[in-house]
Amino acid sequence: MTVPAHHPAPELLLDYAAGSLREVQSLLVAAHLAYCPDCRAQVAELEACGGVLLADLPPEPVSDSLFGTLMTRLDATAAAPPPVPTPVGKSLFPGPLRRVIGAEPEVLEWVRVVPGVHLSAWGVSAGTASACLLRMAPGSRVPAHRHTDSEMLLVMKGGFSDEFGAYRVGDVASYDTGTPHHAVADADGECLCLLVQDQPLVFTGPLGWLLNRGFRF
Repeated sequence: MTVPAHHPAPELLLDYAAGSLREVQSLLVAAHLAYCPDCRAQVAELEACGGVLLADLPPEPVSDSLFGTLMTRLDATAAAPPPVPTPVGKSLFPGPLRRVIGAEPEVLEWVRVVPGVHLSAWGVSAGTASACLLRMAPGSRVPAHRHTDSEMLLVMKGGFSDEFGAYRVGDVASYDTGTPHHAVADADGECLCLLVQDQPLVFTGPLGWLLNRGFRF
């Protein structure tokens, strides 16, 4: 497997290791870690450093009844059934994403934005942030748009190029507020990405007025 060339920002890895990264961003980082040994090593190091810092903190007093209360709550919580394992090599999605979606791309429902470009009906959200899947046919173009907040894409199949570079499987493309973006899928195969955005994007260009109002071609 080729090691990804584009990674989440260091501050995202730090927040992920600390457990303070928001849910949808954490999903993308966890999926990227499945592809990237370098980022896995960084997160492991950050977690180890956090453990050392916690060990150095003075103990906090607790009530005598705390342990009993905790055990009662654990007994009252129904155990979730274990996820059904997918045979190695049979799933397109990395483990963290596969467990959340629970299905493969070919059985998901898709909404066409323009010819060759689809968004999944599946999605998750937390506050203003959301995640879904972006699917692009070979050589197709995502309509020109700009971002009203941060956006990230994780490539899971194929690849695409834009104004800032080329992205392949495992790569993370990150865009800041106001950044213009015009992705073009590679010509030699379909591209599939996990799309995470903090706020809805704004389409520009000739189709922008219609697309921003929910019209799909």
